[in-house]
Amino acid sequence: MNLKFNSKPDRRRRQRQLLNSSVQVFTESARIDALGINLSEVGMGLFTLANLPLGSQIQVEFLPPGGKERVRISGTVRYRALYLYGIEFIKDADQDQVSQTLTGRLASRHAHS
Repeated sequence: MNLKFNSKPDRRRRQRQLLNSSVQVFTESARIDALGINLSEVGMGLFTLANLPLGSQIQVEFLPPGGKERVRISGTVRYRALYLYGIEFIKDADQDQVSQTLTGRLASRHAHS
């Protein structure tokens, strides 16, 4: 039996960490429950039963891996496949600090895996 696996290299620019965490999504008109699937310092993947149009501005609130307090980050919906979404975090001074914290935590978790 000859099984071939897809061995394409990961072309993503940033390392992603599996998340599996409750996420709150805030739009202009609603608060939506979601499940965080993965996370990097520049964005996250999530699952939610909602209609979030591509390009829409949202905020996501979640507990980062190893974190003690929830963080709220602004983002833009960049990818959608049914109910799976890719969110790109918007950079500003506050987001930079959060991104640096996430980068440190993700690097630490990756080093211990």
